[in-house]
Formats: sequence, structure tokens, C-alpha cells
Amino acid sequence: MEKSPVFHTRQTLQRSALLAIGVLALTGSPALALDYVFSDLGTITGPLAGTQSVPQYINNQGQVVISATNHYLYSAGTYTRYQSLPGGKEVQVGNVNDLGHTAGWISLGEEVDATIPVRYDGAIPTPLQVLGGGTQAYAQSINNHDQLVGNAVSNDHGTIRPVRWDGTAVTDLGTLGGTSGTANDINDAGAIVGESHTPNDASLHATHWNGSTITDLGSLGGYSAAFGINEAGQIVGYSYVNVDNSGVSAVKWLSAADAPIDLPSLPGTYEDMAIQLNNVGQVVGYSVVDVVDGVEVTATLWDGDQVIDLNDFLPPELATAGWRLTSAADINDHGVIVGIAQKGWTHDGVAGFQLTPVPVPAAVWLFGSGLVGLAGLARRRMQSTH
Repeated sequence: MEKSPVFHTRQTLQRSALLAIGVLALTGSPALALDYVFSDLGTITGPLAGTQSVPQYINNQGQVVISATNHYLYSAGTYTRYQSLPGGKEVQVGNVNDLGHTAGWISLGEEVDATIPVRYDGAIPTPLQVLGGGTQAYAQSINNHDQLVGNAVSNDHGTIRPVRWDGTAVTDLGTLGGTSGTANDINDAGAIVGESHTPNDASLHATHWNGSTITDLGSLGGYSAAFGINEAGQIVGYSYVNVDNSGVSAVKWLSAADAPIDLPSLPGTYEDMAIQLNNVGQVVGYSVVDVVDGVEVTATLWDGDQVIDLNDFLPPELATAGWRLTSAADINDHGVIVGIAQKGWTHDGVAGFQLTPVPVPAAVWLFGSGLVGLAGLARRRMQSTH
């Protein structure tokens, strides 16, 4: 086990607001996030620095799945390495549920050409079934009932099929009429989202599975895919805007019965993508934004009608050193965000970040705003694009 020194930064306004909380000791007001506490989870300044370690998933207990050459479950400053199976060569992991159980898969190497889906209880893997006659399957997501979803390579012409695991048993979920598909996420009610081919493989559409019912979630014009579903049945992903599959846009479905909604974009956005959402309805992903000398990729939060560049909360010293937050990968129900940070395109310039919101009761926010005004300080404002 290794301990991580956590790199924190707080803005002056945040400190003033927290002081106001201590002075007023107010309770019962709606919480507002004025700012975020930044942590690199040990990937820039700690034991994982230089290893291209990136956080991919976070649960409501604050446990984070970190992927690199090795893969870790990070919890309260401690890294626990995911173990392999006997004969296993490469470990890959998916998301983690609130019990600390993680979806994943283990490659047995080129000489065997087999990939075993697994469920991790802590760091220990339990093998899951593959489809009959197949040798490869990948568990991507797990809910709090330990149901898992992902995809498996069938023995029928090597097609990729969307699957669900109950216990260790695997079930082919079916498609929209085409040959292939994949399941990306499952909520606690057992509703599943992903993408699959339409009849004659004419297109690839975001797909919703609920029991034996398969629903085409539609698109804005071209291909689409769904990556996340919350307990309210809201869904996020992306869609090509045009029938020629150009113009990628982040989208949200309010339910499986609703058409996709094109989410608002940051100014100058060339394309954007929604990756995951929480039960509050906050959405995270990334935007590709036109700049003077090309494009830059930006970690993005959609919160209500606001679209927020998360680089607003990058510590100035890291920004000066050339770091950027390029993709927000996951967000839990407390609003804590994890994702990828990059410094140029060098091998050592890939790391991770965690942003923890600072909740302040509404009355304290007003008082804190007064403190800021008296002190002559400026509050960074979130930009809203409609």
C-alpha cells in the first residue's frame, strides 16, 4: 500500500465562505458550490507521477479507479492494486459501485488469445462466463446489486454482442436488429444503455435495454451512443449531428421515451461529448474548442443550463506549468469529479485530477459575497451558454 500526498488549492473566496459558515453556523439552506478543491490524487506530485495514471471512475464513497500500467482502487490516500488471475497478463478495469466492487477483464496473453471478464471484490477477481463458444468478453460497468454489463465476442463470425452478467452467468441482450452492439452502463433498476447496429447494420444508434424490451434512443442525425444512465433513467452520450456522421455533439435523454437533447456548448466548440452523469443530473465530459493556433480539449461540466470549463478551477501554478484538464470522466452524487490532466503531448504529461465542490448554504453565500466585496476580491464566474 502506498500513501498519496494530496495536492490541494483553494481560492480566497472559498476560504472566506468557509469562514462565514463557521461564524454563522447556518443550516437547512440549499447548498451551492462556489468553488472546488483540486487534488491530483498523487498522479502529478505523488507516487504515481510520470506513470500516465488517470482516474476513470468514482463511487459515492469517494473511491476512485485509477488506470495506468497497473490499475489501482484509490481510497482515502491509499492505493490498492487490482490483482490478476493465474496466467493473466494484462488487467483492465471498468467502473466501481458503492460496495467497492469493480467491473473488469483480464487478458491471458497473445499465445492464448483469451480475455476473461471479472468482478473485483476489492482487489480480488472473480471470473465471469463468456458466451458459448467464445473466448473473449469485457465487463465495463456494475450496479449496486452486482449486475454487470459489457460486451462479448461471439463464436458466430466474431461479432461483438452486448451482454449482462447476473452472478457469473452471462446473457446476450440482443441488438436493434443488426449484428453487433455493446452495453456501457447499468443502473440499480437494471436499465442498461449502450449502442447497437440497426437492421442490415445500416446505422449505429444509442440503445436502451429494460428486461426484454430494446429501445432505439435515436440520434440528432447520424450515429449515436449512450454511455451513462442514472437512477432517474436520464441518459447521456453523443450523437453525430448530420446524416453523413459529421459534427459530434454531447446529448442527454430525459428518459428512454424521449428524443436526444443537444447540450449547450462552450464558446468556440468544434465538438463535445458527454461521458457520465450523476443522480442530481450533472453531466461531465469534454469539449474540443477552436483556439488561435488550432484546437484544445477541455474538461467540461454541464450543470442545469450552465456549461462550465473545469480549467477555471485548475491551480494557477499548474496552468503556468502547462497543465490542462482535458476530460472529465465521472462524477458522483456529491458532485466530485475525476478525469484526465495533460501537459503537452509528452509521455510524462498525462495525469489525473479530482475536483471536490465546496458546498455553501445560500444565506452564507450572500454573506460570503459581501466579504468578497469588502475585501476587494473578485469571484470567478461560471459561464453559461444557451
